[in-house]
Amino acid sequence: MKATAFVAAALLTLIMAAPATAQATDVDLKAPDGVTLKATYTSPGRPGPAMLLIHQCNMDRSSWTGISSQLVDAGLHVLTMDLRGFGDSEGEGMSGGFPNLLAKSAGDLDRALAYLVGQTGVDGSRIGVGGASCGAMLTGDLPTRHSGITTLMLLSGPPSEAAIAHIAATPALGVFGAGAEDDQVIAGVANTIKGAVDGSKNPRSTAKVFPGTEHGLPMFEANAGFESELVAWLKTQLLSN
Repeated sequence: MKATAFVAAALLTLIMAAPATAQATDVDLKAPDGVTLKATYTSPGRPGPAMLLIHQCNMDRSSWTGISSQLVDAGLHVLTMDLRGFGDSEGEGMSGGFPNLLAKSAGDLDRALAYLVGQTGVDGSRIGVGGASCGAMLTGDLPTRHSGITTLMLLSGPPSEAAIAHIAATPALGVFGAGAEDDQVIAGVANTIKGAVDGSKNPRSTAKVFPGTEHGLPMFEANAGFESELVAWLKTQLLSN
């Protein structure tokens, strides 16, 4: 009897000491105009900071799977979302014109951020947002509208004038920006991003300008070690604040 009780107690101790298991959940988010947006929320199973990731306009939320898993393993809550008309989300997407997509997606991202911050265990004072191409253009404006965002990632997407001004005026906001010198989609985007990051007063803000023509996530494959460097920067920025 005593041996059985000892074994049971030992098993309970092991279970309690085991690390929390990450859980991914597909969710429906209602846009301001009623469009249903599909997103994936992944919790590390413990309290911590959070990151919202928005894809570029020739991909969908699945493009972030590798980076998302690394961030979750480090203890971050992560939400990825399909922009309207992309992946599994409803809406017209690019068929209504790019300016229309950007205008409507601003409210969609507000909704996504509110969902993420509202999840159990999310530290609302340590929030990161970022994206590639159009996803970077959209997430670049989020810190101008929402407090608690301490981290901004811009990959091949030029920030707006309002976003650039906010970066310069907000030392608490760390920015990681990257682009290719001869980007084939948005000419001069690397210099625009570098200029925005150079205006930051946050000591961790970092800009990378790579040779080549890649736009967005293809920069990872073209530049060995870039993805690892970016993920390490995001972990340091969000977990050490």
